[in-house]
Amino acid sequence: MHLIIFSSVLTPRIKYIFNFIFKEILKGEIEFTGNSQYFLQSQHVKISYGEQPLGDEIFFKSTSILFSNKVNELNIKTTTFGEYQVPFPVESSTLPFDVFAASFFIVTRYEEYLHQQKTGEEFKSVNSYQYKWKILDRPIIDEWALLIKNFIRTKHPTINFLDKNFSSQPCINFSIIPNAPEGFLGKTRFIFSTVFSKDNSYLSSKLDQLTGLGINNETALTALEKTIEKKKINPVFFISFPKVAIEYIQANEVSQMLTNKSVGLLLPCASDKEKIDEIKNGISKLKKILPHQINLSSQQLETLKFPMCYLNLLNSGITTDYSMGYPDISGFRAGTCTPFNWYDLQLEKVTALLVKSYCLNDSALVDMSFDNINKTLKEYIDAVKFVNGQFVSNWELPHISNHLKYKKLQAAFHEMNS
Repeated sequence: MHLIIFSSVLTPRIKYIFNFIFKEILKGEIEFTGNSQYFLQSQHVKISYGEQPLGDEIFFKSTSILFSNKVNELNIKTTTFGEYQVPFPVESSTLPFDVFAASFFIVTRYEEYLHQQKTGEEFKSVNSYQYKWKILDRPIIDEWALLIKNFIRTKHPTINFLDKNFSSQPCINFSIIPNAPEGFLGKTRFIFSTVFSKDNSYLSSKLDQLTGLGINNETALTALEKTIEKKKINPVFFISFPKVAIEYIQANEVSQMLTNKSVGLLLPCASDKEKIDEIKNGISKLKKILPHQINLSSQQLETLKFPMCYLNLLNSGITTDYSMGYPDISGFRAGTCTPFNWYDLQLEKVTALLVKSYCLNDSALVDMSFDNINKTLKEYIDAVKFVNGQFVSNWELPHISNHLKYKKLQAAFHEMNS
């Protein structure tokens, strides 16, 4: 499939969102032009984006957001489209709303930039426009892309699109426990530094073991490996490290188990620039236990702030991030289940950071009944399957272990991978 896209002005925003929809989601080839004569004479499938059509091409009427280069407050109007609301209504267009402006607004998290300009507080899912428009629970941009594909096929029945297949990738999160060194002096120094550290993961893990609340990482990973082989799944593991000196982080059985796995850094990504050192320190610890790993991925399930959080990742050498989602509620934070390169609205450019959105976190399931957990899983898997996207979910390693306390979530994890 080859498409030619016309716009009288070809801004970075227009090129970004058209490339995402047509190349990444629909797997097509596109060409941009601002030359009306060249466009009209072309034999390719023609789509125009602007104030009015040039001929009998597929026409999408534009609004102003994609022609701007600033993050401004918007007076967003909506119109009803099926059972939900859509922004940027237009008339005399293929669709009754500017689908490209709406997609750009959602995938770039435009509203979160505005939120951060006003306050440093965490952006809540219930404050998002998608929640208000009742589209948070669906990969809406992928659904809109399928609508566009259907319009193209209606007008050009012989056109072919490349196939795109559904895939599933669970993310498994856990913390590395530091090793107390040998010898009285070294062990005493370690215990004192741990006690007076803000991060007491070592002591808390020992307490959990004594009370029976904790799990052994090696045991849990060994059991999980059987599921991975049986179900033929390809998880990515995210590891967090305690705030102790790097010499207390030692390679162990966990290192051997994860040698041939995809492994990334689990970290709290705050908005201040000083966090770059923390990220780099975490990467150093990760490379110490897995020296042959070159997969620079990250995920954080705490406050995700734009744009500093992603800038910190880029400046630390992170190339792929799995943080795009809401830890407390299921849903598609960026409106898509297709990986995308983050667009920095402050610099108005596409970055090298590849974002893989998760739509489901086990903390949102923990208080549900087993039947409701399975119902939720099925609804989200079906939503992603419908658009042949990538279903990304988050699971803490203890929650899918054999511990009796987490039997419900472990069963749900196995059911999901069936």
